Amino acid sequence: MSSDILGSRAASDRDEARATDDDLKLAGFYVGHGMYGIEIMRIKEVIQAAPHPVRPVPLAPDIVEGVIQLRGVVIPVVDLRRRFGTEARDELKRLNKLIIVSVGGRIAGLKVDKVIGELRVSPNAVRPAPSMLRPPVSGDATEDMFSGVCRVGEDMVFLLNLEALLRA
Repeated sequence: MSSDILGSRAASDRDEARATDDDLKLAGFYVGHGMYGIEIMRIKEVIQAAPHPVRPVPLAPDIVEGVIQLRGVVIPVVDLRRRFGTEARDELKRLNKLIIVSVGGRIAGLKVDKVIGELRVSPNAVRPAPSMLRPPVSGDATEDMFSGVCRVGEDMVFLLNLEALLRA
């Protein structure tokens, strides 16, 4: 795993002392003005986006910006700004990162604005995502893109359901 995640800590020393082995370990990141988190164990690595040019793929699903090649592996890239319909904050435009994740036996790159680091959250602090954030149910059952929401300090963190997020 990359030092970007392990090197920075969102929890204070006081929170660290209260952390338990039962806490959820999340990787926190920004997309636009929103803070999001995913299970840290789903992450293979975090890399800078700039040195890896994204090549467009004809007829790819709308959520796929294109592909990169990383150590001989072709990886689809999902720009979460585009997925969430948000713009980058001016101060973050040059800080794009790719979070390489494993989803259902497949590898994908999530393009985000800024990686915060590891967030530790008590499982009791996670609440279901509000029903208004859920997609409308169509003919087949749809999964929620957000598996829950919690507070970290003063910030609201939306926990992503990677399987639903990456479904075209």
